[in-house]
Amino acid sequence: MITSFFRLAESRILVEQLRLIMGNFRSTWPSMVIALLFLWPLSTDQNALALRFWCAGVIVSNLNLQFYVRRKLARGLVPGEARGTAVALGLLNAVDGLLWGLLPWLTLGLVGQTGFVLVIAAYCGMVAAAVATQSPVLPQFLAFTLPQFASFALKLWLLGDPAYSVLAVAAVLYYIAMAGQAINSSHAARAAIDVRFELADSHARLREIERRQTLAEERQRLVQDMHDGLGSSLLGALRVVEHGRLAELDIADVLKSCIDDLKLAIDSLEPVDADLLLLLATLRFRLGTRLESSGIVLSWQVRPVPTLEWLDPRTSLHILRILQEAIANIIKHAGATEVLVETRADAGNVYVSVTDNGRGFDAERALEVGGGKGLVSQMRRAQAIAAEISWTRPGKGTCVTLRLPILQARQG
Repeated sequence: MITSFFRLAESRILVEQLRLIMGNFRSTWPSMVIALLFLWPLSTDQNALALRFWCAGVIVSNLNLQFYVRRKLARGLVPGEARGTAVALGLLNAVDGLLWGLLPWLTLGLVGQTGFVLVIAAYCGMVAAAVATQSPVLPQFLAFTLPQFASFALKLWLLGDPAYSVLAVAAVLYYIAMAGQAINSSHAARAAIDVRFELADSHARLREIERRQTLAEERQRLVQDMHDGLGSSLLGALRVVEHGRLAELDIADVLKSCIDDLKLAIDSLEPVDADLLLLLATLRFRLGTRLESSGIVLSWQVRPVPTLEWLDPRTSLHILRILQEAIANIIKHAGATEVLVETRADAGNVYVSVTDNGRGFDAERALEVGGGKGLVSQMRRAQAIAAEISWTRPGKGTCVTLRLPILQARQG
């Protein structure tokens, strides 16, 4: 099981692992300062020149790492380049680790006790820091730290002093402990990334399921609505024609109504972004010609109103059907010459009114005697969207008012 941590993960997970460790490289500049500070306490007559070259090499190596990481992050990590990036970064880390691995060969045996303690502290600190910064991709941790500690332990062992040999063994044990911690950290980072991707995949699947369910519901709604509206109108017209009781002019009128019905169903699917005025504009476009051909003048006094966040294809079709029925009744029965469509709003509602100057009718009486099938349909549609519809007689004619709540609508 441990060997699985030494293999590179799949590309999209590797991208996240690399992004973690690359973000930490922005804070590695203190290692360059430490390399410079080592020139003073660790320099002797025997190693001064070599130590200067070593310090220059460490600084150049770190700057190269910084440049590579910043360039990659600026361009953006993509799954297709993840493995190549991981290999290149591992090589750069290995070079940096090898340079730091030269430090004990340039100093141990030549410096005093203070210098010896500094070298040990530097190696312990770098390995501990590497656990925190590079362990998300375990091979990167190994590429940087293994050359250092292998070189450090070997140099201690070759000094020939029993005390140094014990320190060499202690260094190996310390490194094994840190490597174990790095493996645990790598496992934790990988598990966290896996969980995040699993959640993202789960959310994507849920969104797809919701999308398909919405499409299925919309199809079912349209089929049902076309069956109840368009299908019913065509079937009724067909039966009357078969019995020879419908004139050509009436047939044309029925067909026009069916076409309007179909177009409104299609219009309801168009996005309106919660804008009732945009929805009403489609109604004006579809029915304005019919009003004009019937000799009825349309007065359009639609003013800006608050947005209705609940407005969607389902509720849009209900609103269009209600207003379509109101205008159709005016054309067929009112004997009107003018129609006024207007909007207004108060603190909690938006109102859409359709007023004609025709002969008018008593809505309550029509419902009582069972002759108001269209009125019942309008009431049912209004109830389905938590709206209210009312009929009044302002002197001459009839006013149909649809009250729409601003903040909520019952789903139905």
